[in-house]
Amino acid sequence: MKDDVAAIEQKISETISRWNMFPHGCHVIAGLSGGADSVAMLHYLCSHSAELGIQVTAAHVNHGLRGAEADRDERFSVEFCQSLGIACRVFHTDVAAEAKQKSQGIEECGREVRYSFFRSLCSQNGRIATAHTLTDNAETVLLNLTKGAGTKGLCGIPPVRDNIVRPLLGITRQQVEQYCAHYGLNFVTDSTNLSDEYVRNNLRHHVVPALREINPAFELAIGRMTEILRCDEAFFEEQVKKSLLNAAAAGGGYQLDVLRQMPRALLTRVISAAAEKAGSSRIGYDHIAAVERIIYNGGAVEIAGGIRCETIGNTLYIGKREQEISNWSVPFVPEGTKLPDGRILMVCPVDISKLRNASKIHNLLFNNFINYDTIINTGGIVRNKRPGDAYRPAGRGVTKTLKKLFNEAKIPVSERSRLALLECGGKIVWVEGFGVSQEACVSEKSKTAAEIIIKECS
Repeated sequence: MKDDVAAIEQKISETISRWNMFPHGCHVIAGLSGGADSVAMLHYLCSHSAELGIQVTAAHVNHGLRGAEADRDERFSVEFCQSLGIACRVFHTDVAAEAKQKSQGIEECGREVRYSFFRSLCSQNGRIATAHTLTDNAETVLLNLTKGAGTKGLCGIPPVRDNIVRPLLGITRQQVEQYCAHYGLNFVTDSTNLSDEYVRNNLRHHVVPALREINPAFELAIGRMTEILRCDEAFFEEQVKKSLLNAAAAGGGYQLDVLRQMPRALLTRVISAAAEKAGSSRIGYDHIAAVERIIYNGGAVEIAGGIRCETIGNTLYIGKREQEISNWSVPFVPEGTKLPDGRILMVCPVDISKLRNASKIHNLLFNNFINYDTIINTGGIVRNKRPGDAYRPAGRGVTKTLKKLFNEAKIPVSERSRLALLECGGKIVWVEGFGVSQEACVSEKSKTAAEIIIKECS
């Protein structure tokens, strides 16, 4: 038994070392439910705090779900921390009420509450330690498998994500219980874990034991698989970043001819990443397949999160439905106006005599050149469009609504509220992609001029 526990502790040590979980001197917030996993983790971290060079604080959340049993778990956690000589921070909440308010499942809401509390306690260079085990990892993979997950969903629980670390991810729940028995550590049992009402419990009680009969090292085998898949996904993530840049088109879309040349294994990931960038979450197989179809055949489709995907010409546009995009307005700063999407609108004065020397001034030749006198010291604003907006584009000889201009130019609906316009003195003097107004354009009589430039965010 002693040798077994020594091997278990060695495995925990190897996991911590391999993933560099704890920078020397960091403050660790350890999630403590009172169950065997979190008790074993906290005991290990406190026993090895000196050699790890860490300071440990426990964090317990009373979700207000199980009445007296939850209060029992809280008392146990506080008393256990007292026996270890460390602080225990406790947070009380009513998860059921909060989940109802947010229209969430109780488990999902509880998870959000816990991590939010942990983050509130964690310093900038600190770490949050949770007690997920190799068995938890196997259960997560099986759950995702039943939902038809791809390789990303089969990667399981990551050892490290941002500042969250899982020191026990190399050992099974059975080994956790061995550890507790060896050190005489008491723990509490959540009665809901005994019921098959929850899907995970059903897997834990029936599916995992059956798989363990086929392969006693079942959890370890799943662990090896998830490690291989995480390496594959890390490689694909780098390829996706490069591919998104290569496919990027002017106006915020993606070039269809570039997308069509991608291998399907890469294209599906690029679609998912582009949708996520546009604000979609949990995009599924059917949505990805629908976007694939319009990439090759043209058209438009709406996916999770109210995201509209639309092909126009050689460009795929992916963005929020126009009605879901809030109106925005920011004060005009000639040296650089930061837009809500991170882009910078800059107005750069130019020597008008050089413009005259370069070419005869004509309204249509200088689409983004503006008469500087019309915008300087006007207290202007940069904003997106509003219903009824209209202006007189330079050289067109006619006033048109922005809606009509956008329709004529076939600007995707999802992109229209992103376009910037400059308003000075209550009049629209410039519209992104359409240029200056007749009133503000550079002419033979202009004394000053400036070029309007929008820099994309990096």
